[in-house]
Amino acid sequence: MRLAILALGILIPPLLIADSTEWLISQDGLDSKQTPRLVTTAGGQAYVAYRDRGGRLLVGRPGASPFSLTDSGVSAAGLALEAVGRRIYAAWLEARPGAAPAIVLRAMSEDGTWSRPRILDTASRPLPRIRLGGGPGGEVAVVWLGDAPDSDQAADPEQLAPSTSNYHLYGRRSSDGGATWGEVQRLTAGYDSGFWPALTMNDGRLHLFADARREGKTHIVHARSDEARGWTRAESIASAGSLLLIAATQARGEPLVLWFGTDEGGFRLQSAVRDGAHWRIYRFPGSEEFDIGSLALAARDDQVYLAFSARSARTDVQPRKNHVYFARSLDGGVSWGPIRPLRHYPFDSTQDTFPQIALTGAGDLVVAWNDYRNIRGDLYFNRSSDGGASWLEQDRPVDRPGVTEDVLFPFVDNLQSANGGLYLLAARYRDDGFGVSDLYLHRLPSTGVAPARDLTGDLGSAVKLGLLQERVKAFWNALLAADYGAAYELFDPYFRLRMRRDDYVAQSGRVRHHSFVIQEAEIAGNLAQVEVRFLYEIPEMSLPRGGTYARPPTSVTIRETWLFIDGQWHKEYHNEIGDFSFTRY
Repeated sequence: MRLAILALGILIPPLLIADSTEWLISQDGLDSKQTPRLVTTAGGQAYVAYRDRGGRLLVGRPGASPFSLTDSGVSAAGLALEAVGRRIYAAWLEARPGAAPAIVLRAMSEDGTWSRPRILDTASRPLPRIRLGGGPGGEVAVVWLGDAPDSDQAADPEQLAPSTSNYHLYGRRSSDGGATWGEVQRLTAGYDSGFWPALTMNDGRLHLFADARREGKTHIVHARSDEARGWTRAESIASAGSLLLIAATQARGEPLVLWFGTDEGGFRLQSAVRDGAHWRIYRFPGSEEFDIGSLALAARDDQVYLAFSARSARTDVQPRKNHVYFARSLDGGVSWGPIRPLRHYPFDSTQDTFPQIALTGAGDLVVAWNDYRNIRGDLYFNRSSDGGASWLEQDRPVDRPGVTEDVLFPFVDNLQSANGGLYLLAARYRDDGFGVSDLYLHRLPSTGVAPARDLTGDLGSAVKLGLLQERVKAFWNALLAADYGAAYELFDPYFRLRMRRDDYVAQSGRVRHHSFVIQEAEIAGNLAQVEVRFLYEIPEMSLPRGGTYARPPTSVTIRETWLFIDGQWHKEYHNEIGDFSFTRY
């Protein structure tokens, strides 16, 4: 029998845990279908908006009762939240019985009082893809996706004839903090359609970037706020085969956009920054190797930072897991350095994903992400004090690694810097069944992370291997003895929360196991691959549609996966017919 250790414990230092604080935000549970939002105000307060299990949109801060943005029984989706100075703006798509779907806005003043709901639009037939932006001079804008037909936008939306989808981006602006508003404007006018919006503030102006199609070709377009509470005409700055992700920021005093999509038949990551009257396009070398699922963008002066999670674009690469990557620009986005993996972990058999990025007041760069190195979804972060040139030697867990299933959300900036610290917003499932989750706000220290031992236990490699051998033997001995109840207890907790012990025992027993040999065991961190050769037979049995089936004693070799969870090894359940498991690593 060949045994191999590739592992943690002796070979690399023990994990470190951050000196962080957390608050339970959603007292009555979270509706995870609506992405929660985190913002921090100029006064250093953190606010969280989310939808509870009763369907209400709530917003509040740690230690205070939440405020309900919507009434009970009102359907709301597409929540957007933005802090502009010391004020907060919330926008969402609202549907009331007998009324057309509407874009609704509310604002919180400096004294914490929320305005009454204001309907910004119904005529565009809005959909739940909403962006908010603004600046300290009173500039506020809401941009959304709508599918109104090509007809008079002032017409009663209930009188518009049904038609095929006609996706366009619409916007409405205020220059006095939301007291008065300009007219609704189709921002992708002159194009056949528009779909993905991104907003950034630069030099007192709001800048919109989006994809728009015209005559069968996709364009990356740009528009900016004008002097009359409206927008300039969208102009093409680049072309793309199709757009999958888009983000925008400002760097070196100019607006910058970054997008991921298809180009010339393959994937491509690109950016564009304004240079006088022109746009300078950068095509990331090697980006065709990535299938990017989530990206985060931040900038300070000339330096721009990008973090994204991606799996291989090649379907034949296994394991095809998502990992977090990092790149930076030192010239405001004109050019970029190489794309590098960010996670400090030697094995690629578990995924890390959904990066969030923030800049601290002390000048540090921080990236946080979801990490499955401990099989359960954990929150990890790393910090750079030199603009991403170097990082801490070990990634830091936010809380106790491997204990609970924590989840970050893609496409949002839920890592925010304020008051000398960092806030990270994430959901936590109550158990491994992934049924009900709660929302937690974590406060990370901005500097001086104190090292501490991993609270799940730092086992040496030899101990882990010995535990694995014992558990594998126990499982197969249980099958030999037809003790299916004992075998059930050795499966992973995700499976045991979805199938009762009695049901598993009742469906077992058709296969008789006679002997087994462990031929190979290979440990990589908290995951092991075990090769087992066993002898089995299937006695004659009647088939539901008639006839019988039997198999004589047969020898076969299989590879099975074992997971180190809660200080012990568990056999991963895998449904051979449906080719699925219940784990998420």
